[in-house]
Amino acid sequence: MRVRMAILAATAASLLLAPTSDLVAQPAQVPAPPPSMPASFSEFALPYAPYLFDFAVYAGRNLARITYRSRRYDPVTKALVVTDLSVERDGFSASVGQMRIAADGVVYEDIAVDTRDLPLDPTVREALQRLDSETITGDLILTAVSDVAAADYDVNLVLRAERIGTFDVTADLAGFHVLAPLEDMTAGGSELPTVIGSLRSGRIRFTDAGLAAVLYDIAGDRQGLTGDQARGTVAMMAGIGVASMVAGLPGGAGPEMQRRGQQWSAAAQAFLARPDRLDVTFAPAEPFDLSRLTDGEIGEADIIDLNPSAVAGTAERLTLRDPATLVAAGAPADAVLTAAEALIDGRGVPQDVARAVALVLPLAGNDNRRAIGLLGRGLAADPGVAIPQDDLTDAYVALLTGKADGLTVEDTGLDALRGRLSPEEIVAAEDEAVQLWRSAPVGQEQKRIEVAAFAARDWATVRRFAYAYYEGATMPRNLLRAYGWASIAAAGGDPLARRLRDDLSSAVGNGLVALPLDRAREATDDLWRLLVTEADSGTPAPNGPADGAPAAPSSPAPPAASVPGAPAQLPTE
Repeated sequence: MRVRMAILAATAASLLLAPTSDLVAQPAQVPAPPPSMPASFSEFALPYAPYLFDFAVYAGRNLARITYRSRRYDPVTKALVVTDLSVERDGFSASVGQMRIAADGVVYEDIAVDTRDLPLDPTVREALQRLDSETITGDLILTAVSDVAAADYDVNLVLRAERIGTFDVTADLAGFHVLAPLEDMTAGGSELPTVIGSLRSGRIRFTDAGLAAVLYDIAGDRQGLTGDQARGTVAMMAGIGVASMVAGLPGGAGPEMQRRGQQWSAAAQAFLARPDRLDVTFAPAEPFDLSRLTDGEIGEADIIDLNPSAVAGTAERLTLRDPATLVAAGAPADAVLTAAEALIDGRGVPQDVARAVALVLPLAGNDNRRAIGLLGRGLAADPGVAIPQDDLTDAYVALLTGKADGLTVEDTGLDALRGRLSPEEIVAAEDEAVQLWRSAPVGQEQKRIEVAAFAARDWATVRRFAYAYYEGATMPRNLLRAYGWASIAAAGGDPLARRLRDDLSSAVGNGLVALPLDRAREATDDLWRLLVTEADSGTPAPNGPADGAPAAPSSPAPPAASVPGAPAQLPTE
């Protein structure tokens, strides 16, 4: 009986995963690419943003005088563009030369805020007057790369004020939510919102553009000191202030906290003595629960877990590179990938996605995770980038396995590769990706679960795997398996599997996916006959599609039919 079950298992694998040589004789029919769909609701709504903006202006004119010169939707940058926006009310006056609102951020250029009629602190007023900046001008850029499903956000805020300085704030947030108090919704309460989520990392940078020198002059005038004398005094007082803050923590400060306080004090004094850039980073070893900052006093444990550090230095100067000498022949992998990343981003060197993809392809084919991620980024940036025909399959396999392994791989890159491969090449590549994935522990466990589901005729589990193979998120996408598993679960009575089977058949007919349906149906029917035969004979069910399951040496399973369109051969005992 063990011999028979091994033969059945091997046959199931060969039926649904026949060698690529069985397919190459079929004519290639590359499906038309699916219509482009918005990546998010914001992207869907933005083409209508000019009308929504008009509505907001009409409503806002009850509160302030609002005018603008033009507003339009830019289909290239997918952004609402507003020019010469002006807002005035009771002494407050502000204008924005150009405002761009996209799905992933907003940009306010040429901001001007007139502070002359605003109630400001006398020291602030004097500082702005000495800076000749009572009308503050500058730019504001806010970008947010988000994973809406997981509520993860990578936020970057840059605020530049001319003759004052630049604030640059970044935060990598996980599971971030701001929950309004239920009392405010039901009984008009006044509690503050609850912030939940975790901070993976953060950074605050300030680059001085003249503010520090003016503040020293003001302090010196009030104390009868020169600007340089005031600079030294302020730096010394800042060091004392940081030390006092550390010592005043609830419960005091331990040796580690005192050591860190001394480092922060030295960084503050160095910046104030020679103002240029102050860089504060937060690098917790584990994501830091933000609720710890809002549920009471912040103690030593909270600060140490946030792992802050402060460094005073000069502003970064981007190194400009010659593309011809960007990376040498035979350079180590890290150097090659760093060069490829610079070429994809176009940072420090003109963008050249084609060269970057050529650099990462060999490493991606060797399962280098960083290379696979860069390959996906390159294809997302330029879906039509030139890739040698012989490398297309390897690139597709690398992206499929990378996505199953948790890397962020944009669908645009995968779709671009599918559009350049024949249906036979796609099936073979998806088969290869699954085989590679099966060699990892997670894939081996997946195979064990699949075998058990087929043996137990657990159609709900078989259907779930059919969807998993179709979606390609937790395992490499494989449409041949997705159709086969869905068809078998549907024949077993699962209605959701029947829907996926029919949707895949319809998608093939509409040219949305590449799948040799005749072969898939033939192999599925043969596997189903094995299941029914075993059920009728009262013997255990076959082990299902356990790819790589060994057949007994004394009774090897014959190969699947090698002639396209010929009936699949069943094993004989």
